[in-house]
Amino acid sequence: MRWLVFFGVFMCFLNSAVASDGNASSVKNESMPLNLSAEEFVLLPYERPKAFDWLTDSPENLLSFIKRIHPKENIWWLAGIGLSTAVLIKYDQAIMDESQRFARRLGLISDTKTGRETYTIIDFSVGEFPLPLIIPKNVNSVMYFIGDGLTHLGIVGGLLGYGLKNDDNRALSTASQTLEALLVTGVVVQVIKRTTGRESGFTASRPGGKWRFFPNQLEYTRNVPKFDAYPSGHMATVMATTTVLAENYPEHKYIRPLGYTLMAIMGFGMTNNGVHWVSDYPLAIGIGYIAAKGAVERNRKKRWLKSRGMKLSREKIPGRIDLDSIVPYASANAFGLTYQIRF
Repeated sequence: MRWLVFFGVFMCFLNSAVASDGNASSVKNESMPLNLSAEEFVLLPYERPKAFDWLTDSPENLLSFIKRIHPKENIWWLAGIGLSTAVLIKYDQAIMDESQRFARRLGLISDTKTGRETYTIIDFSVGEFPLPLIIPKNVNSVMYFIGDGLTHLGIVGGLLGYGLKNDDNRALSTASQTLEALLVTGVVVQVIKRTTGRESGFTASRPGGKWRFFPNQLEYTRNVPKFDAYPSGHMATVMATTTVLAENYPEHKYIRPLGYTLMAIMGFGMTNNGVHWVSDYPLAIGIGYIAAKGAVERNRKKRWLKSRGMKLSREKIPGRIDLDSIVPYASANAFGLTYQIRF
């Protein structure tokens, strides 16, 4: 069955992403040994993060994200994403059709165009900007919600609560790193979505969905499913959270297998409900992984330097927002806030 081919390609890509740990995601820093294992880094004392470290460190992470995409150093990793995406695009419609037929035989979705069935609890939409708070009402929708933002904010909240209650800096730091990774992932994914403009399966006007590159952004907001399929933000989010947790809790060997299994289940569910094509996944996995590694490695660098009596100087950090530099601004014609970002 074609859906089995998808899962084979999907899991092979997951394995290759993990195997590329030393190449695609390493931050070159002569003062810090990069051959230390995650277990060895955990032995370094964790610092208690400041409340908004996840926000102020995000611009640097975003810049490092761009620098990591180096064709010469990551040629095979990038080629893997490109090739797997191209192959899956060719078979997208066939895979989705077979996946939905298989899901119906299992009773996961009803015999409708899409199994995307949810309840809207509260609608926070403002004008033309949709913002409903929804929950799933069947098994297939539950698969989709594995990657929902509320799920991952719940994980962050759990880490934060545990860290505060038990004075556990590792849990607090992991929560901060996760928020940072999710923020960077969201920014990158949204930029690409709003550039490629690919139709979701359940609104597709032709097999495989139409691509509308550089769509009108107001039209995008009015009819999001017509433009936001590629890449999958849900898949990128789960990859980012899984990577941060696994890197900070290496003694729990089940984190990666569990995370990847949930990603496969979610991928199957999102294809069933027509929200995503399978070719939306490879790039999303890479985005989530790189964003997470950026957050993790900067934290490791700070802790390694501190263990040797040094610290990471803010003055030398490009792309960092200094909260101290945010000041009120007022003139005869306008008012607001000003801030500085170092590049």
